[in-house]
Amino acid sequence: MVVFTLYKEGKIYHAAGLAHSDLSYKNCLVDPAGGNACIIDIDGLVVPGLFPPDVVGTPDFIAPEVVSTLHLLPTDTHRKLPCRETDQHALSVLIYMYLFHRHPLRGPKIYDTDPEKQERLEMGEKALFIEHSKDTSNFPKKFRENEKVCMPWIDPKKLPYTTYGTLLKGLFEQAFIAGLHDPAQRPTAGEWEAALIKTSDMIQPCPNKSCVKQWFIFDNSTKPKCPYCSTPYKGVLPVLDFYSTRNGKDYKSDNHRLMVFDGVSLSQWHVDRNVSPNEKLTPEQCKRVGYFQFHKGKWFLVNETLPAMKNLTTDQPIPLKGNVELTEGLQLLLSPEETGRIVNIQIVNG
Repeated sequence: MVVFTLYKEGKIYHAAGLAHSDLSYKNCLVDPAGGNACIIDIDGLVVPGLFPPDVVGTPDFIAPEVVSTLHLLPTDTHRKLPCRETDQHALSVLIYMYLFHRHPLRGPKIYDTDPEKQERLEMGEKALFIEHSKDTSNFPKKFRENEKVCMPWIDPKKLPYTTYGTLLKGLFEQAFIAGLHDPAQRPTAGEWEAALIKTSDMIQPCPNKSCVKQWFIFDNSTKPKCPYCSTPYKGVLPVLDFYSTRNGKDYKSDNHRLMVFDGVSLSQWHVDRNVSPNEKLTPEQCKRVGYFQFHKGKWFLVNETLPAMKNLTTDQPIPLKGNVELTEGLQLLLSPEETGRIVNIQIVNG
């Protein structure tokens, strides 16, 4: 999923107090085959007190407060110009559009029959999330037949913003409800990073080989099914819940889960809560430490590099190159280090 790599450069810019000023699909280069993305056109970089913005952005991605004040002179103190907060709005729109192939604000609601005024109100002062739970007046209701055929998932009724789990659901609400007209409440690139990483660990392959997407995000249901093709999953699904301690005694949930499928890797960032899969990873931290395998109707975790891995349920060590069967309620110590984790296994029967 290419979208899970888009936050990185934005995080770096914003941490330094800078802003791109024109984040949009035209300034992102995407490699679907390799799952990579990069941001270009940095010549419009905003440096507070040194380089003011040269552009206001690209339609669809300009923040509502900028759209609402475009008619004012640049010298007017009430004029809102691109900054870190407007980047945060554009980043949220970009992620939403990559995932759902629709715009979060462009719905059927008409504010004015004049196209220019309609644009200024729809994307500015009156901007309204199309999936707002308390105000459904901008919810899309009709689609052209070619849209239904080519991109059936653009319908929010069939594929709502909640499809990608609770973490992204919360950030979309923060971006397009609480923070839509209050820039201070918009999620940061770092918050998107944390949520996207955890969400990517919930990916499950679709059993339907003809499915248009071939994967879906596990929604914690007891009867999981693909939201794209409605194919139910049949079989046993192990889910790993991660826990860590801050005082060396009490282990608390990290609100992080890992869905298991055949061949999926256990990585260093699963073992150590202080390691994150970002641009700071060392080559050693990029290597997998274990993997999961389905063999003769049972799921196993194979330990490749963790010297202190232990089965807490039986109080037995799991040696290097050894394995352990994943069963309901099984608890494993991945690392005894201060920032190491234990996992609890939950089994979902499809």
